[in-house]
Amino acid sequence: MNKAERERKERRLRMLAREQGHTSTYPIPGTSGDIGLRTPQPVRRSRTAPQQPEKQPDNVKSFTPLIQQRQRRHYTLLAVLVLCIAAAVFVFTGAMSASIALLGDAADSLSLYFNRSDGGWPVNTGISEPIQIAELAGGFVELDSEDVVVYSAYGAKVRSFQPGYARPVMAVGGTHFAVYNRAGNELQVSSRTSALYTQTFDNSILLCAMSNNNTLAVVTESGRYAAQLQIFDPSFRQTYSWQMTQNEGTPIAVDFSPDNRQFAAGTLAARQGQLGCKVYFMSTSSNSEGPAYTASQGSMLLSLDWQTENRVVAVFDTYIAVLDPRTATETARYDFGGATLQSAAPGRSQTALLLNIRGGNSLVTLDSDLTPLAEIPARQAYGIKATDTAVYLLCPNAVECYGFDGVQNWVQDDLAARPIQVLKASELLVFTGSRAEILTPPDNAN
Repeated sequence: MNKAERERKERRLRMLAREQGHTSTYPIPGTSGDIGLRTPQPVRRSRTAPQQPEKQPDNVKSFTPLIQQRQRRHYTLLAVLVLCIAAAVFVFTGAMSASIALLGDAADSLSLYFNRSDGGWPVNTGISEPIQIAELAGGFVELDSEDVVVYSAYGAKVRSFQPGYARPVMAVGGTHFAVYNRAGNELQVSSRTSALYTQTFDNSILLCAMSNNNTLAVVTESGRYAAQLQIFDPSFRQTYSWQMTQNEGTPIAVDFSPDNRQFAAGTLAARQGQLGCKVYFMSTSSNSEGPAYTASQGSMLLSLDWQTENRVVAVFDTYIAVLDPRTATETARYDFGGATLQSAAPGRSQTALLLNIRGGNSLVTLDSDLTPLAEIPARQAYGIKATDTAVYLLCPNAVECYGFDGVQNWVQDDLAARPIQVLKASELLVFTGSRAEILTPPDNAN
């Protein structure tokens, strides 16, 4: 075959390959090696099968469970750490002890509610000559020289006990109360249903006061100072201490602010050869001395009543004053003008006084600025109790109710015995002898 024929044959083969879709220049199998073509193969189209994960050998273990276990451990450790920090903060700030006390009070309230069918008014307390009667969470607590009795808001007797003190005195808070011995150095703190703490101090107890949230202030004698004032939270953890110098004096009255962050301490001290009273306004979060109010010379402080953020009523034996605790200044004052104070019922908006004027008792009512509203004869009245809307006079065999305008509303004169006290609890109660009953207007009242 000559050269021209070979070239024609190769061109035909290449044309045939192109028609069949073969573009390779490699020799076609089954032909001579100089032909750079391959026999075309059919093209098949199909869906790509999902790739299967490569199977691991049996001796290789997955690390995923181990990693997840370590993560759980880290989260657990983190949660425990957060709880420990929160508990430390609660303990340091007193929040935990306050929460525990609140839980105890809630349990008491629930128990007393379920046992309310055991009570009812009137009740016989068994105490005929009480030293103190005070409202306690809608009920009351009563003390004589030997016994203490507690009644719920539903008229059910909750408990009674004998503290065994020679000179027992009570300090009452919102749901707790303390009984202490003014002839000794021991006190007992109780809830409505049980005894909580008994505490013995190194020195004799002079005075105790309890706030609405059951914070307790205890004033004791002190070897190096005039007195020491300590404050304890509801779980009896000490939160404050004040060593009072001879110049500052000895506390004779203490009262807490409504938010329990401050307190007022009325003190008695010898100054310039005479006894004088001061009222200090202190913060429970600071040891620095706060502003102080100096009473009129010769006036003896009888009581303190911290009513609002900027209103403290101080009752002296010669006058009554409204003090601003921020500046320790008088904002209102009423002088007795030589009259002798028999009883006082200070209030936020109105105040009632029982004064002995020229040999006879008179009821004097005052507005929020201590401006006189009315003055009426009170005959043989020996005590008063006031609410926001009415004044109650205790008379030998009756309770007389007056408005602050001096107008008599009614007289309850069918009592079993001489009234000892009128108390505003869940009900308005009157105590006569060992009997406590609801005080209601007579049928013929206006």
